[in-house]
Amino acid sequence: MKNNKENKDSKIAGFVGSVIIHLLLFLLLIFTGIVTVIPDEEEGLTVNYGTSDMGSGLFEPAPQKDIEDQLVPETAPTQATTPPAVSQPTPSQSDLQTQDIEESLEVKEAREKAEKEKELERQRQEELRKQQEELRKQQEEEAKRIAEEKRIAEEKRKAEEAKKKAQEEAKKKAQSAGKVFGSGGKGSSTSSSSEGNTGGSGNQGNPLGSAESTNRDGGGTGNGHSYNLNGRSIKGTLPSPAYNKNEEGVIVVTIEVNAAGTVISARAGAAGTTIGDATMRRDAEQAALKAKFNGISGNTIQTGTITYRYKLN
Repeated sequence: MKNNKENKDSKIAGFVGSVIIHLLLFLLLIFTGIVTVIPDEEEGLTVNYGTSDMGSGLFEPAPQKDIEDQLVPETAPTQATTPPAVSQPTPSQSDLQTQDIEESLEVKEAREKAEKEKELERQRQEELRKQQEELRKQQEEEAKRIAEEKRIAEEKRKAEEAKKKAQEEAKKKAQSAGKVFGSGGKGSSTSSSSEGNTGGSGNQGNPLGSAESTNRDGGGTGNGHSYNLNGRSIKGTLPSPAYNKNEEGVIVVTIEVNAAGTVISARAGAAGTTIGDATMRRDAEQAALKAKFNGISGNTIQTGTITYRYKLN
């Protein structure tokens, strides 16, 4: 009986002790247990930039908003000041920044490409301008050559026409003229005695020199017709101008002769001229245009003179 009572007391004491110990542990947990502390400062937002080969886990993290709803905010001290919130870039801002960088690179490449194309186009335009300029110069040179050929042909035609017209007029005037050139030079007299060794008519020498001079170099001189054309010889005789005026003296005609020997221009009044009658000067020019000299090679146009001496019978 005594043993049973002791066992019963021991069980009761053990139960009471266990209750007391658990009660103490419960109270200890209440007063010293883990308490959730909400920080005063913002910790930012969870940003999900997408998936990654380095990521792990089977579940997506809960949104920050759902986590904040489950937290019990603490009462902030009345005098505490809230620190300034740190601005965090939102996903749209971050994306926008990345997009700006990509667009900047693309814009730079596009600008460089446009500059290269602009430079190539400028080079093409410059080459085209040079080709057009060269073509224009060739066309101008060709036009000048054609114009020069036409001018020479026209002068030749006019000279031939003037020559024919002058010959006809000379024949008519010769038939009605009662005056002739003085003898001693080439004129209408058949007893002319010209001097010289060039083969031309007239006395050889300077037209301003003396008729009695024996120096024949440089042209012809003396009474009658003479010419000076630097080594060229006359074919036939010098044409005679009309002479139906009461004038005596000298008319010196400046002539230009082409390579074929044709007189292409004649102008009376050169040094040595003493007759100022316009009609006689014109007749002398027409007669000079009928003169024909020996031909030479090349396209040289020589300048010389024909001197006409007039003397009344």
